[in-house]
Parts: sequence; C-alpha cells; structure tokens
Amino acid sequence: MRVFIGMFGIYLALMLGAYLWDRGGNHSSADATTPIVAVKPVIVPYHAVLVAGDASIPNFDNATDVMARRLEHSGDDVRVLTSNGSLVTNERWYAASWTIYDAFYDVKPGEGCLIFVTSHGNEYGLVMGMDNRDHYFLTPTRLSQILAKRCRDRPTVAILSGCHTGTFLKPEMESPNRIILTAARKDRTSFGCSADTSFTYFDECLLEAMGEAGTWAAIFDRTKSCVEKKERAKHFTPSEPQAYFGSEVQNLGIE
Repeated sequence: MRVFIGMFGIYLALMLGAYLWDRGGNHSSADATTPIVAVKPVIVPYHAVLVAGDASIPNFDNATDVMARRLEHSGDDVRVLTSNGSLVTNERWYAASWTIYDAFYDVKPGEGCLIFVTSHGNEYGLVMGMDNRDHYFLTPTRLSQILAKRCRDRPTVAILSGCHTGTFLKPEMESPNRIILTAARKDRTSFGCSADTSFTYFDECLLEAMGEAGTWAAIFDRTKSCVEKKERAKHFTPSEPQAYFGSEVQNLGIE
C-alpha cells in the first residue's frame, strides 16, 4: 500500500507539472507566476520609438523621457514622439501613426525594434494627438502594418500603455519574433492618468522594473506585481496587464 501511494504521488506530481507547463503558453494572465530559474537574456541593440500619444497631462511625456535616458544609456538608437506642441523639435516629432512609421525608416542591420506607446486608450486603440486638435488612434491593425513593413522578422518589442490595451493582443499582432506587453486587459482600465501623479501606474512600474537588466519576461513579471500592489492599495478593479511572447524571442531582454 505504501509503495502504491508513493507511486501515485509521483504520478500526480508529474501530471501537475505537465498541466502547469501546458498552461504557461505565450499569454501572461492574472494567475501567471514568476519563473523560478533565472534565464540569461538574449541582448540585441534596439531601434526604439517612444510615443507620448496625448498632451492633456504630462505623464506620458514624462515616461518617454525617462525611458529614452534608460535606453540611450545602453547605447540604443532612440526616437521620441510627442503630442505636446511646445516639445516638438526637428528631433522630436508629433505623435501620429505616420510619424511612427517614418521613425522606423532607418533601422540598421542587426538592430531589433522596440516601440513604447503611452496614452489614453479604448477598445479601438491608443489616442494619437495631432497638433493638439484632432485625435486619431493607433490601432492594432495599423501598428501591425508598421511593424511588418519596417521591422519584418527582426526581434520586436511592442509596449502599449493605456486603458484597454489588451485589445492589441490579436492574431494580426502576434508573431514568432514579437513580444507584446500591455497595461491592461482589453476590457479593463489602467490607472494613474491624472494630474496628481507623474506617471501612470504601469509606466512607473515598468520604468522601475527596467532599472535591472534581464529578459522582457522578467521585466513584465516585476511590472505586473508592482501594478497589482498599487491597485490593491487603492482598492481599484485590477487592470490585469497582459503579455505575449513569440516563440523566437522568449529570452529576449535588455542590458
């Protein structure tokens, strides 16, 4: 009987391990856990386009400024776009879908692509303020077209920060060479878009998580835990940040 119980326990452990492995998949959900074993990141230089899509509050430009400094410190090629007319220069263009496309025009051989867009959002996409008058949206379809044309099969990281950004996790966006990180589920809002904060919750947590080198998977896990802690403290409905990791870039990271 003891032998049978022992063998049955081993069987259950193996079955549970297989079940958890199968559930791991490519999408990170609310019950995802941080991997126990540290993974050495695969490092590539990035051609990064950082987009503050709305100028109604300074939070979005604050985030792109800090991320630009972080990536430039690693030697990455960084372009910053803004919706604040007072910040526009020959180097910092207005934020719009077509300027995002143009900002990726000179990706060099050996570089990966990184796009970070932070703005207000809905289930249609992320707001792109054009001249602070008319509002346009960066949609999953348009972003997928830009990445397919400009980045092709390069390692690519797309970070979408705003309410309902889980809408970017669509088949047209998913590809073996892409990582997609979003601030919320497609049916949830994110938080921190107010005048009494300097960053949105997701952006602040992401920037803090990027302070350490590592894989994007590890960075996302740290970001998500940080967001959850902030939301619990305020008794907010969880935004539930989401992630997709393509099969070719599971261990992609930053220095």
